[in-house]
Amino acid sequence: MYLAEQFYKKILKKKPPYYANYSLGTILWKPVRKYMNVVIIPNTPFSNLRVFLYRLIGFKIGKNVFIGMKCYMDDVAIAQTIIEDGVVISYGCYFACHGIGQGHTTIVIKKGAYLGMRCNVLSGREGITIGENAIVAAGSLVNTSVPTDAVVGGTPAKRIVHET
Repeated sequence: MYLAEQFYKKILKKKPPYYANYSLGTILWKPVRKYMNVVIIPNTPFSNLRVFLYRLIGFKIGKNVFIGMKCYMDDVAIAQTIIEDGVVISYGCYFACHGIGQGHTTIVIKKGAYLGMRCNVLSGREGITIGENAIVAAGSLVNTSVPTDAVVGGTPAKRIVHET
């Protein structure tokens, strides 16, 4: 928005904020997307509709994905969250891919991964990957990448050795 940029530079004599260059469409879309992501989608009672709506606002989600109700995806950098095919994300999981001093980093959930109820996934400064067929126990805080076929749990999540 040229006018906002000039207003900051010439009248306020300040560096324009990052959003001064947004188009009018972007400025109008962001609060709509935020409302959909925080209010409408997490409370939608059908998983297929939730996944469709997440895709509609820009998340990259594969086929045969289940996302439980009350999950909150980080909508500051939507393109940074990638969910591959066959992933199950249980109820009440939270995802964050930005924070103070870290920029916007990626969250990648590989094929067949399972995230238990009320998990928190924080991407940190390097981003995070949850490997193929990995299992994250309910209530875990995932702040480092999880290897393929690993079972992790706890706060912070650590590998769980289970005997068969």
